[in-house]
Amino acid sequence: MPNSVKNDSKAAFDLKGAAFTILVLSLRKNDLDALEVQLAEKVRQAPDFFHNAPVVISLQHLQEDEELDLVLLVRIVRAQGFLPVGITGCPERLKKRAAGLELAVLSARAGGRPQPDEEAEEEVAILPAAPPPVLESSRIITEPIRSGQSVVISQGDLTVLASVGSGAEIAAPGSIHVYGTLRGRAFAGNNGNPNARIFCQKLEAELISIAGIHLVSEDFPAHLRSKAVHIRLHGSRLHITAL
Repeated sequence: MPNSVKNDSKAAFDLKGAAFTILVLSLRKNDLDALEVQLAEKVRQAPDFFHNAPVVISLQHLQEDEELDLVLLVRIVRAQGFLPVGITGCPERLKKRAAGLELAVLSARAGGRPQPDEEAEEEVAILPAAPPPVLESSRIITEPIRSGQSVVISQGDLTVLASVGSGAEIAAPGSIHVYGTLRGRAFAGNNGNPNARIFCQKLEAELISIAGIHLVSEDFPAHLRSKAVHIRLHGSRLHITAL
């Protein structure tokens, strides 16, 4: 008599959308020797933060017909401890090579957020559609954000009416307001919004970022450490001023 098969109606997995903070390495010029030197210097500034950090490589600033050693590029990025997960601004002729390097081919859309390219979207469309996420216009947190915690919202500003601990991470597409000590890492404008800002009552962060432009603690002006500050993006640099 055949063994009976137990009927388990509980699904083995869920498939749904989620928002994560991912670094974007945007090549400004096709000079891999300079990239290797400058990237190594950047990693030396915050080795713990960049170790095993997922990164999307952007080629959108390069000319369409420029010759690029994609294999060497990925090797350089991996050698510095990053985990390349995708590529955007990729010319058609390099897409097969990118796939061979296990990179997802993404395309930049409005707001600067990389999205799957059109062909990939058509393939994904055969899957059951996930329910649309409930978007927040803003979020207010009244409790301290402790070490190791991560708070990432998908829309609007993030306000923390307490402190953010060392090793914690906060991120928002809009501005970030911390009415206590800001330690850990703060990512404002994480969808590419250059108008986002960061405000805090006491600056002791490990890293701050607006629209992908970041600054590590070693580079903060000495006279503004542990002070109430306002941080904004001006051109391609972060400016920190006292409140």
